[in-house]
Amino acid sequence: MMPDQPGTKLLSQIKERYPDIMVIMATATQDMDTAVETIRHGAYDYITKPFNLDVVIQSVKRALEKRRLECDLQEYKQHLEDKVEEQAKQIRETSLGAMRSLSFALEANDRYTAGHSRRVTEFSLAIGRALHLGKEEIENLRWGSMLHDIGKIAVDPCIINKPRKLTREEYTQVMTHTMVGASIVGTVIANKDIIGIIEHHHDRYDGNGLNQNLRGENIPFLARIVSVADAYDAMTSVRPYRSALSRETALAEINNGTGKQFDPTVAKAFVKLAPADLVPQKKTILVVDDEPSIRMLAKSMLSSDYTVIEATNGQEAVEITQREAPSVILMDILMPKKDGLQACHEIKSNPATRSIPIIMLTAIDQELNRKLSAELGADQYIAKPFNPQEMLDVINKLLQEHK
Repeated sequence: MMPDQPGTKLLSQIKERYPDIMVIMATATQDMDTAVETIRHGAYDYITKPFNLDVVIQSVKRALEKRRLECDLQEYKQHLEDKVEEQAKQIRETSLGAMRSLSFALEANDRYTAGHSRRVTEFSLAIGRALHLGKEEIENLRWGSMLHDIGKIAVDPCIINKPRKLTREEYTQVMTHTMVGASIVGTVIANKDIIGIIEHHHDRYDGNGLNQNLRGENIPFLARIVSVADAYDAMTSVRPYRSALSRETALAEINNGTGKQFDPTVAKAFVKLAPADLVPQKKTILVVDDEPSIRMLAKSMLSSDYTVIEATNGQEAVEITQREAPSVILMDILMPKKDGLQACHEIKSNPATRSIPIIMLTAIDQELNRKLSAELGADQYIAKPFNPQEMLDVINKLLQEHK
């Protein structure tokens, strides 16, 4: 008991505001009902006065030990949740990355659509940034736009590659790729934004599209963004049955379709974008290897997204790096004149170039080389023969980290 308010009321207030605090109640009342009441309100222990100091010390020790165990358990649970989340993210990105590679491979077979998904992704992200989308929305927009045509794997290649305008029946078959694509991706992830982009990127804003059941604001917003980006790239690209339209003509078509085919907000944001906003300047990657086949492989793999420059030995790499300041360096270890480890050390020792990420490449995957590479400043180490998708993922990650 206390003069202003009973201890049980104060106990309730403490536990409400600070639920993790361990409270030991001390009272002169030797009443079982009171003891039960304090425990019910969250007290850890109940001690009667006059109390034995040893008993108090033991109670405090037990309370502290209980609190420590609770903190350890909470930390373990958080670590476990973080680990599960990280593993789920890795599985998701690996699966999506495999589908992205498949999508790009499908496009590569057709000279008219090669690079289409990459361009649609760039245009979509430019619109997303102009509309101030959040980080999560931008990431979903990135994946959805990259995979928007994945369902075309189920469409007859003869129709996709037809050198003339499609018939109504052929067009209807091509348009099934939206549902097929959504089904494919839906078996891997449960992200409704990404799936919504794939399923609805051909929906018309006025609801008059083929087999369309949504209209206006009910169409997923990110799908409305990709709809504009997809249409613009289709209009400004060469097709077997027509030449590419000019930027001005394509923008006029988008203006004409505003409120009918396209979301007015999205279309307006897109039309305002400058050409430089649509196609960001490519970052430069320096490939350093004395084997022409490796340089050729890296260039073919990277040139659609990056400007690739080459060096045949470590000395050339140092000189080119000082002159060109590439965004990332892929560096072989065993090379004439100056090996990759020496070149890496020189580049990382120079204040003007030390921040440039370096990925060491080698056919001799030895632990000593890994340790030396790390000690000399290399950011990553990949053994040959390397997986192209793994290489792209490592480069993209380093570019994000070194923005």
